[in-house]
Amino acid sequence: MATKSSKFNLWLSIIVTLVGCVLACSSIIPNDYLKLVIVLVALGFGLFGIMKSLSNTVSAEEENTVK
Repeated sequence: MATKSSKFNLWLSIIVTLVGCVLACSSIIPNDYLKLVIVLVALGFGLFGIMKSLSNTVSAEEENTVK
């Protein structure tokens, strides 16, 4: 089962990923190169956090079933 910290990190990563998608599709940032860098950093951080959070919860569940 996921702890509160991992749930918070998962939700934070999902929100950062959604913000990256919104920035990619909007015209809030007029400079295309700056927009590209900001969106890639946001998506990279968000996707890495989601994958890390999900892999930690799976390993914790597997440990409980082994015991």
